[in-house]
Amino acid sequence: MNEVGQNSVLRLAPGCRLSERGAPEDLLLIPEGALRMQGPARKIVELCDGAHAVHEIIEELQRRYGSEDAARIATETVALLTRLRERGVLEAV
Repeated sequence: MNEVGQNSVLRLAPGCRLSERGAPEDLLLIPEGALRMQGPARKIVELCDGAHAVHEIIEELQRRYGSEDAARIATETVALLTRLRERGVLEAV
């Protein structure tokens, strides 16, 4: 089951890692290749450290991007995490 809920705690799956900070592009390196991280995607993945629940990640983004629509941030964050979980990039702790 790949459903991501508000209380899910996620981390990168074995073999997956973020590119070094300061690299020409923010990439999520996976066994099959690489995924380009755009917008706040890198920050979201960094917070998937096995210590933060999804609702905590959303709260952090809402604090950081306070001028944005809170519901949109929540919806788009869960959608990204769900896609990454379905691809096997993230695993539940």
